Amino acid sequence: MAIAAAHRLNGELVSVDSRQVYTHCDIGTNKPTPHELGGLGCRLVDVVDPGTPFTVADYQRLAMVAVADINHEGRLPVLQGGSGLYLRALLDGWNLADAPPNPELRAALEQRLELEGAESLDTELRGIDPESADRAQRNPRRMIRALEIHAVTGRPPSVARESDPPPWSTTIIGLDVPLAELDRRIEARVSQMLDAGWVDEVARVHQAFPTADLRRLGHGYPELVDYLDGRLSLTDARDSTVRQVRQYARRQLTWFRADRRVQWLPADPDMIVERLRVGMMTAEAS
Repeated sequence: MAIAAAHRLNGELVSVDSRQVYTHCDIGTNKPTPHELGGLGCRLVDVVDPGTPFTVADYQRLAMVAVADINHEGRLPVLQGGSGLYLRALLDGWNLADAPPNPELRAALEQRLELEGAESLDTELRGIDPESADRAQRNPRRMIRALEIHAVTGRPPSVARESDPPPWSTTIIGLDVPLAELDRRIEARVSQMLDAGWVDEVARVHQAFPTADLRRLGHGYPELVDYLDGRLSLTDARDSTVRQVRQYARRQLTWFRADRRVQWLPADPDMIVERLRVGMMTAEAS
């Protein structure tokens, strides 16, 4: 849908995907291929290698530059992807610069996650900042980052993220797909990725970057490493991946449905392009 809209509206894509930033992880993160793009630019794909940490603040900084460049060249920035934290940090102008990553603190929090479980971190975060706990939705990475921000800044994460929104007019569109159809597509996509050589991709990434945090790379990478190491059958790895992606898709829906700016439309390119055109005309008029 984003590719079709960008082609018809003189646009360029900006990925809003926390996994597509990693090089070498092409199949498992479903990066658009050159054939699919048809000559269209797509920024913030292949930014860092899988062994390099990449934060929300890193994304925000690079995306601001990408949007400004596309605007300067007279084209429409079309942001596409489902990493809600990245999108909100960018569009709402979160102040993240004063809370840089702290590797030692993060390692300690990750160890606590392993020993105490996610419920313990959720309880601690909820006592510090219920708003941030609700945003994290018990996602371990988000909880760890929120606790890290609190430890570094001494402030609740929601306060540390005081906003300075950029002066853009935006139209946010969510694709309205029935859950049963979404589940079917997820299962089919995982199977297609395996058929396309995903296991070999995971083997190459794991060999080249043995210390990379596989959870950062996306659902399926840890499971397929377990398959390669003989700890899981391929069927079990596949089924676990499908189950996790379905759960993640529901968390995405919960996140985006809480944002009243999102306009939910059927996955129809004509309808989406028309809604974007209306948004552009409204912005020009104002």
